[in-house]
Amino acid sequence: MNLYLDIVGGISGDMMLSSLLGLGVNYDRFIEVMSTLSISDEFEISLSQASKGAIGGNKVDVILKEDSPFVHRNLSDIINIIDNSEISSRAKYMARKIFTVLAEAEAKVHLAKVEDVHFHEVGAVDSIVDIIGTAVLIDMLDIETIYCSEIPLGSGFTWSQHGKIPLPAPATLNLLEDMNVRLTNLQAETVTPTGAAILKGLNAKQVSNLSMKIMKTSIGCGTKNFDIPNILRAILFQPNDYYIREKLAVLSCNLDDMTGELMGNAMEELFDAGALDVWFSPIMMKKSRPAYKLEVLTTMHQKEAISKVIFEQTTTIGIREQIIDRKSLKRKIRSQKTELGSIRIKEAYLGYKKINQKPEFEDLKALAKKKGVTVRSLNIK
Repeated sequence: MNLYLDIVGGISGDMMLSSLLGLGVNYDRFIEVMSTLSISDEFEISLSQASKGAIGGNKVDVILKEDSPFVHRNLSDIINIIDNSEISSRAKYMARKIFTVLAEAEAKVHLAKVEDVHFHEVGAVDSIVDIIGTAVLIDMLDIETIYCSEIPLGSGFTWSQHGKIPLPAPATLNLLEDMNVRLTNLQAETVTPTGAAILKGLNAKQVSNLSMKIMKTSIGCGTKNFDIPNILRAILFQPNDYYIREKLAVLSCNLDDMTGELMGNAMEELFDAGALDVWFSPIMMKKSRPAYKLEVLTTMHQKEAISKVIFEQTTTIGIREQIIDRKSLKRKIRSQKTELGSIRIKEAYLGYKKINQKPEFEDLKALAKKKGVTVRSLNIK
């Protein structure tokens, strides 16, 4: 299943929870899973109905218990909360990713190291619940790919732990780099750092057109009152195509004065920056110089950031850019328990027919290391 987020009047952590809870999940099961968090004695989750203008939808509130302590938590503290819970491994991965990109954005704002960032508002219990709850619901709904609309931004100022700051918040702007936004005349915060981190951490894609069969829709209400409805619409859908079609960019350059160590490091940095694929090909350049051609596959909204990494990490002074159409099979990742432990299985579908499946190699490596055997000797059943 796929998810399209129509960001009508903004996005925040509570709006994301509100919209996802209307897509058919078992609410009691969701609450049961969230109760496995080590901080579950500090909050309650309330689901109600609300209206924004003439439009009704879900409204989630994370209610802090009266005796709950206020704790400034850093990324390590929050990762421990995630890892020590009983949520699924896929939900843990998504929650860690969202908090990591958020920590990186905050670190950039404050010129600090990621491990030194104390989240303040974001480290508060309600934001932790919003992010982990979103990851749990995405997993429960078996959502594979997330798409979103153009993102509306307000302006003005707001107060934070660090004093008065401009809107959008600096961390929010960092997180929305390479995404399509629309500046509005709203004098308010339409997109919170938590909302932006969810989009970034879950790799929400923005496409110009999307053909779909709508399976279910839901509306999540925010807390603000604007001239436009402060709502987030969630659409659960199946694509009307056998394939996933998207426009991508291939960035390339020739390198004749870099060592193998530096090229290997550049490849790692490019993958860390979000490149879809990176490869080198041996070539012969002018003056009979043996060299390598670097090619990087990236999404359209990430190509400028990837270009920056290429210039920073290689000796090239020019990059070629080619826009391509890619057609790929729909994919799904599921968790499977085996005699040796739990692993992720990647499945490929042609339309609704599964035509291939393969264990995640990194999981096989981890199992082999844990058992003290080689990957080749594993017999996964």
